[in-house]
Amino acid sequence: MKVAIIGGGIAGCATAYYLTKDGHDVTLFERDSLASHASGFAQGGLKPVIRGERQIEYQNLSDYSIGLHQNLAKELTGDGPNGEYTNLLKKPSMAVTKDEAEAAEMIRIYESYAGDKKFDVRWLGLGELSHIDARISTDVIGGLYFGFAFEVDPYKLTLSLWQAAEERGAELVNREVTDIAVDGGRVSGVMVDGELTEADAVVAAAGPWSAKMLTDVGVSVPVSPLKGQIVRLNAPDPPLKMSLWWDTDYATTKSDGLTWIGTTEEEVDFDDRTTDAARDRIIASAVGMLPYLEDAELVQQTACLRPMTPDKMPIIDANAGPEGLVISTGGGRQGIALGPGMGIATAALATGAESPIDVSGFSLSRFS
Repeated sequence: MKVAIIGGGIAGCATAYYLTKDGHDVTLFERDSLASHASGFAQGGLKPVIRGERQIEYQNLSDYSIGLHQNLAKELTGDGPNGEYTNLLKKPSMAVTKDEAEAAEMIRIYESYAGDKKFDVRWLGLGELSHIDARISTDVIGGLYFGFAFEVDPYKLTLSLWQAAEERGAELVNREVTDIAVDGGRVSGVMVDGELTEADAVVAAAGPWSAKMLTDVGVSVPVSPLKGQIVRLNAPDPPLKMSLWWDTDYATTKSDGLTWIGTTEEEVDFDDRTTDAARDRIIASAVGMLPYLEDAELVQQTACLRPMTPDKMPIIDANAGPEGLVISTGGGRQGIALGPGMGIATAALATGAESPIDVSGFSLSRFS
């Protein structure tokens, strides 16, 4: 099949990867550069969804997708000494708290994982935390530790997915798609610079920009931009041994040697500029948990627009518009973790194959 993909982020590139793996003809359209928006500026933490916190279909997709991340680490080639892909790093993740009620809930969650060795869940009190890193604030009561967690470089991952697809014949067109062409109730391709590029199926994976594009073919998609800002610091050694999370914020030492702290959740339409107010809030929050960061040097501040839906779940649907149209967007703050799962399911829907993961719960009809 000939498949046109609109959007060069993690969802689009993962879809291209799985389509070309099955021998399909793929053309990807990206008006800017690959991973130039949320997929290139995300934090890249892959941690399991805590049981009971999200819908079961979301949890299943997340667990499945993290498994695909592990497979991709074996399938992709990269810049290792022997050509191996070296992006996936196993790195424990821990939610920390200063609140007694929240700590009690974390202990309850820990107890619910009793006997489950896969996720390696533990409750660690401050004394145990201080043995891991004595720089954690003494106001912290404890933390919920997940040993089954990973970290990736989202930009490198997205490019690696595309490069693998390109090696199998996929083509990149650095142009803006102005319309999705429809003929007789099914898609016939996409319009670029006034010319039609024919396709048997069209995948709309343009993040928050998908909404306007789909409106033009009579499909209303409730996906909007949620701005997130991240601050990168040159912090005193040693690096953090695990990623720390609290409220909506986090701190982790990335492969570039910098400590990344974040993040914001701002509904400001398509304004992706960084702000001093966000920088100051992020730093103050991080210093509150890790006082040593007060001596860190600011290196960079970034901002990106994540595609977010009202229920914070993705939209993966092939039955919401003209025949042959597949919608794949709305990964939100977990777009990188969900990316491979969204990609493999989207590829299946585009070709009429059975998806290896049930995505019926992510249909657009849930908003009707």
